[in-house]
Amino acid sequence: MNYRANWSALILTVAALALPVPARATTFIGDNLEGPCCAPTTVNLPTFPTLTLENKYICWNNCNVGLSGNTLTTFEPLPTPACGIYRNLMTVTNLSGVITAWTGNLIMTYSRTWAEASIPGDPPDVQVWRFILNGDLIPSSTLIGSFGSNACVVAPCTGTYNRFHVQGYIDYALDCAGNWSIAFAVDHDCDAFEHDNTLTCRPGSFHPTRSYTWVGPAAGFVCDTTVPTATGTTSEDAFRNFDFTMPLPMICQFEQPVDSGTIDNAGDYCPCSTTGGQYKIQRFDARTMCQSSAFSTTFGPWEGLVGKSIGFWTDPGVYPGTESVHIERVHTEYNDPCSTTFMTRPYFIGVQTQGGFDTHKLTGTVPTPVSNRLIDLGSATFPSTSSAPRIGKFSVSDKMIHLNVD
Repeated sequence: MNYRANWSALILTVAALALPVPARATTFIGDNLEGPCCAPTTVNLPTFPTLTLENKYICWNNCNVGLSGNTLTTFEPLPTPACGIYRNLMTVTNLSGVITAWTGNLIMTYSRTWAEASIPGDPPDVQVWRFILNGDLIPSSTLIGSFGSNACVVAPCTGTYNRFHVQGYIDYALDCAGNWSIAFAVDHDCDAFEHDNTLTCRPGSFHPTRSYTWVGPAAGFVCDTTVPTATGTTSEDAFRNFDFTMPLPMICQFEQPVDSGTIDNAGDYCPCSTTGGQYKIQRFDARTMCQSSAFSTTFGPWEGLVGKSIGFWTDPGVYPGTESVHIERVHTEYNDPCSTTFMTRPYFIGVQTQGGFDTHKLTGTVPTPVSNRLIDLGSATFPSTSSAPRIGKFSVSDKMIHLNVD
């Protein structure tokens, strides 16, 4: 079976195969990913709506805020054949929605779902679905004409590649009244991570001190480079594989529940400057009940699990609550008897969030309180012509790691 043909079909085919699940959060929707090790399954997800929200745009310079302002961002998920892999059309405009600044088809890969209680101590009344995002954003001719020489508005690498790569996450939240909300962050990092001459897909020297982030909702969000990362044990949640040797739609495998693990801090630094500590270095290891394991490694400019502190939301009454966010990346030593692909030190991208509403794990459709310190990672794997990962260019994941830090 040609697995490259399968992931190509995932990217290029837009088919209306998203399962039409009734949309009421308090009934809670199981994702059908609990089952025996290594066995195939299909994922059960609702239809996600097109949503627009005001977000904060940040240009970081030397690991400090160099420029900040608000824009509008629209996400339009387009269903694809299987396993929670979507194209999501991201469009960034000015606040009036009249002038388009950036557009791009992002790869949106399902990570997991859980329930939340919007009122502390009450039963959960919100269901959240988390996805890892990555892809290329293309600047409009209007943006280039007006701000093309401003390196804090238009990243200089777009002059060579006519686009730039972003990575991050998006959470879709459905409350008990049937109302949808989203929280997201996507980021294009400085040259050390995005344009390394040896390890990345788009090498060069373009913006060694600058990086760029969109994060939303804008209301109540505070930029902060000093947010600490979570440490402790990782007795929840799971690993999961996509088997691209299988015919569509049977590329999903059941989750592998995490059995044990730890995560510790190992310092901070700024790869975009000689000073500063916006990037938090961590070491993690995790093992599953299916005999899989993963632990962080030092490789190139990556000193372990590297979390870029973006900031936090401050309004406890509005989704996502008082929650902080780090953009994550890591090379791992990864061993998995269920995986059909092998890559030396697979590279993962994703997110770490802490706080927000009270979190409840869904076992089937039954909620159980768990930690609200969450790490979600997806491998940057396909399309690749070798065992090298896709760094700085759009990719499709074949491995997912999601952890709760106790």
